[in-house]
Amino acid sequence: MYDLVIEGALVVDGTGSKGLKANIGIKEDRIICISTDSLNGKKKLEASGLVAAPGFIDVHSHGDLLPLLREDYRLSRLRQGITSEIVGQCGVSILPVAKKGMEDYQEYIKPIVGDIGNKWDFEDLDSYVKVIKGKMSHNMGFLIGLSTLRSNVCGFKEKVLNSREIAKMTALYEKELKAGALGLSLGLSYLPGIFANKEELLALARITKKYDRIIMAHIRSHGLNMLAAIDEFVQLGRETGVRIHISHCRSYGYEKYGQPAQIILNKLAEYRSEGIRLTVDQHPYTNGSTFLNQLFPPQYRNYTTYGDKGILKEIESIITDENYQLEGWDNFLLMVGYENILVPAYGLDLLSMAKKEGKRPFDKLVEILIKEKGNAAMVVKKMFLEEDITKLLRDPDTFIGSDGLPSGDNPHPRLFGAFPKIISKYVRELKVLTLEEAVYKMTGDDLLEKRGKIKAGYHADIVLFSLEEFSHKEDYLNKNIEPTGIKAVIVNGQVAYLSGQYQGDHGVAIRG
Repeated sequence: MYDLVIEGALVVDGTGSKGLKANIGIKEDRIICISTDSLNGKKKLEASGLVAAPGFIDVHSHGDLLPLLREDYRLSRLRQGITSEIVGQCGVSILPVAKKGMEDYQEYIKPIVGDIGNKWDFEDLDSYVKVIKGKMSHNMGFLIGLSTLRSNVCGFKEKVLNSREIAKMTALYEKELKAGALGLSLGLSYLPGIFANKEELLALARITKKYDRIIMAHIRSHGLNMLAAIDEFVQLGRETGVRIHISHCRSYGYEKYGQPAQIILNKLAEYRSEGIRLTVDQHPYTNGSTFLNQLFPPQYRNYTTYGDKGILKEIESIITDENYQLEGWDNFLLMVGYENILVPAYGLDLLSMAKKEGKRPFDKLVEILIKEKGNAAMVVKKMFLEEDITKLLRDPDTFIGSDGLPSGDNPHPRLFGAFPKIISKYVRELKVLTLEEAVYKMTGDDLLEKRGKIKAGYHADIVLFSLEEFSHKEDYLNKNIEPTGIKAVIVNGQVAYLSGQYQGDHGVAIRG
């Protein structure tokens, strides 16, 4: 007698193997049996005509604070079939953050991880897990961010760390690894991680290797210098033997500013031919999203200086100069123009806002940055090419991450619909992937132990959905509408979401 039986579903097990109509027997939090025979269960879910897949794993998420945020953010995972996510990405994690003295950093990361006000009642992984226990709708694994570690040591200062500072940083990191952090994340174009040199990166990489964890990286450039940025990161893996993963591995869709997908794929293949285990992820959208202050080079991101007309003149001169280059910074304004920089919190793009108020777009941008204390999210429209997305999706070691930012009233829809879009567009519409290939990519291969497969002995994280109806509306200005086509989501053997209704918190912290 099983605790829960799923009957008659097309079981797509996450290995890439062809789907099979079968029944699934679950006891406590584990999958015990997948069989074409009838199974007895205390509870049964009728799933004829539905796909049963492993709960999706969002391998690139900024949902660090989701258990403490508003309901539509909190449930954005379950509503699209995500049962586990890896947070703390792009070097920007909420851990470890000292309770006093890091208020500037807490303020800085709000556009990425969301805003919990002054309820920062934790400082490391152990204390945070205590705060969110019983509030987790899904499972969460935590990376520790380079920018966060560096901020503990020297704030936002542009400096080379000395041996004492590197030792302090690695000690903080090792403490979190011992507590179960999954590894390190790098954000080599974000403050203050952009200032990190090879010595400190190697020190952190060696600690990561010691605990057999992973480094996931927002590399230093996604523009014309992307190949060099890949080289820099791969060299870190080559010298230490640590497992490496490139986050949102795609370049900009402009010949003057980016690298074609095929060139990137060739580079990845070159390293893999050497035996280097190199995985990547991407989200399925041509529009990107990040900090609004990324429009300015890092040395000009202090909004308190924007009252100085001389500094503003310097900034405007730089962002309009096609010949100005700075490692770690990409000039989005030259790339797409003010008309394609959308500020969701204001409901318009920068050009439209400026015209409406009779202002210059640059002046309106500065005004917003001052008002928001440098902290606002933006959507960069027409950032990527559809052709590049489809080519990269076919790469066998490309997995899916939402890269969703839970901040503002109208965040990028990838927070709510990245996984349905893979099925609706790339499986059903374009037929770029088979259903089995897509499920494999959406369940993270072996990134999380005993999760991401429908196999005996694995954690019972399962999503039931209609292949014909699974979808999400891509809208950048209006309130999010829930995805369609999800019947049920099971988290650790418990039904957490059923026919559009939330059933309770059953997630756990995944520790390495």
